[in-house]
Amino acid sequence: MVNQLIRTFESVQRIPYKRRAKFFEILNINVSYANCIQKRDLLRESLERYRYETRCLEAIFDWRDLPIPKDILKILRKSGTLQKHHLLEVMVNGNYLKVDPTWNLELEEKGFPVTKNWDGKSNTIQISLGKIIFYDPKDQRVSFPYYPYERREFAEEFNKWIGWSY
Repeated sequence: MVNQLIRTFESVQRIPYKRRAKFFEILNINVSYANCIQKRDLLRESLERYRYETRCLEAIFDWRDLPIPKDILKILRKSGTLQKHHLLEVMVNGNYLKVDPTWNLELEEKGFPVTKNWDGKSNTIQISLGKIIFYDPKDQRVSFPYYPYERREFAEEFNKWIGWSY
């Protein structure tokens, strides 16, 4: 059963990450790209088909803890570099594991913390090696300043930097 967990994780992780990814199609394993919410939801749906118990988890991380060029980070001058992140917890052998398929393997070349050869028995590497605060998605006290134009510009520049062209 752990082999199925690992294969499912790897199939979702292989989907290239893209900031502010939007879909006009049904989310499935053959999509061209996905963001953290979409990857989490696809992994959850896939694992629940195999009768894994899952629950959604959210986290706060800092974009500055990732190897993003400073000129791209400067775009977030009003919004700030703290970001909400979406991942999954999966019950394995009576314990919940934090499972995050966000970064595809190719992003390791840019210096992102990428899970490789996951054993299916421990937490995956998380979104950042910096400080991460995990919380229940139902906690409505978590919010950030939101400047949509600034976030959109950041997403566009970030996506270009990791290799997406429009």
